[in-house]
Amino acid sequence: MIQVSSRANFKLKRFARYIGLYKRTITMPDGVRYRERSGVSIRRALSEHGSGVKEYDVRFPWVDSEGRRGLRIRYTASRLFGDVGHDPRTVLYSQALGLITPGLRVLELGCGTGSGSAILTEAVGPSGGLVAIDRDGQAIRFARQRHRSGHCGFENGWIENLQGEIEGAFDAVVVVDPLRGINESAEGIFAIVEITRLVRSGGSLVVIASQKEDLEVLSEGFGAGFTLQRELEPCPRSAWSGVVFRRAGEQSPPVRFDLPSPGPFKY
Repeated sequence: MIQVSSRANFKLKRFARYIGLYKRTITMPDGVRYRERSGVSIRRALSEHGSGVKEYDVRFPWVDSEGRRGLRIRYTASRLFGDVGHDPRTVLYSQALGLITPGLRVLELGCGTGSGSAILTEAVGPSGGLVAIDRDGQAIRFARQRHRSGHCGFENGWIENLQGEIEGAFDAVVVVDPLRGINESAEGIFAIVEITRLVRSGGSLVVIASQKEDLEVLSEGFGAGFTLQRELEPCPRSAWSGVVFRRAGEQSPPVRFDLPSPGPFKY
């Protein structure tokens, strides 16, 4: 009788969720909570006949710099939240962790909501540093609150944010879809030139693209002065793929002394 009741209850919830009446609350191990604003699943919301948006109210166990504990997020096809959905960055970044070691200074261009940034931040450790940049203001606001760290800074912007950096400023650069919508323009050429300028001699460049044809264009663009090291296994749940380059020069990173964390980056 109990088994029948449980099965009926499950089917009732499933039907209620299908028609958008049953809203879930997802609680992460560190206490961050995501409350659905509608019962429609992400898959249905982002389907051809869906609204294209899935909204959540997020509650954090800590407060941000303005004393707030929560915010509202909008999950879309281009704004992915790894806690409640799937961000291919996490799959591809994990394959490149051998290149990202403690003490390195790393640039992540196209960080999204920070799911992959958390992986890179842990890899560089407190003696290293990560600068993570994205054009999506809401994604950056979320990342600053969700993935806080004393040695990771999230910045809203794009290539123009990097013009003050000296040549070879980063030991490794991880870049995601740098040519989306601009690969045939002067802006696209500038992006490639600026990215290659920032990788130090002997440093690594990890290039990730959501479309295979874009990755082919990028591979050609980064060919001069870089050696193709390997291809990353494509993400099985998406069309995302990536490659790893090494800039010509010494392979070992510059000597670094064991210094304390540089502290929070200034935005």
